[in-house]
Amino acid sequence: MPKLFPVVESLPNDYSSFELWPFRGNDGEWIPLHREMPSDDVGAVVLSLLGHSTSGELTRPDLGTAFDELVRLERTFLPGGLRLEAEGIVVTPGCCADLTDWPDWHGLADGNGPYLGHGPGSVFEFDGEIIRFWPDADDEDWGSLDGRRLEIRRQDLPGLLQGVNRDLAGFLDALRVWVRNLEPSREDQVVAAVSGYLRVGECPSA
Repeated sequence: MPKLFPVVESLPNDYSSFELWPFRGNDGEWIPLHREMPSDDVGAVVLSLLGHSTSGELTRPDLGTAFDELVRLERTFLPGGLRLEAEGIVVTPGCCADLTDWPDWHGLADGNGPYLGHGPGSVFEFDGEIIRFWPDADDEDWGSLDGRRLEIRRQDLPGLLQGVNRDLAGFLDALRVWVRNLEPSREDQVVAAVSGYLRVGECPSA
């Protein structure tokens, strides 16, 4: 059975100067979002959202200022997306893919595809009730694809996306605990804002 879950790209090295909270560093691995994720992973996701959605200045005077800025974001960008796995093949987000766009995957059921990032990344095609993905393809490879591929059925997509939504809701639970341990007075504000940025709940019922 295919697996589909939300991930965020690990932080680049230039975030090493940030000292307001602990966070997972640049280890080259994707950070999966779910209820049981470690606090350092939550810290990395929040820092990535804040840093990529603002001017990128990483020196914040205090937690209150950082959280105020977080809840007032006018635009958002969170490098990541949805990771698809099946039969030993993995499709990961390409460069410039944005996790906040994850609801666009709903369009696959109707023949409309999400933006998976530019190459090297993944491309897909529709073949009746089958959606076929090729991982690690360059942009110019489209039209002459071969090699490893991953297939899912359109009818499986709603259930997979409901699982994504559950993972994101679980992340909000982990986020609530994380904020409570740092700045309890901002707990509700931060969780509500991030829930809106990540569009949690935008998943039609099966």
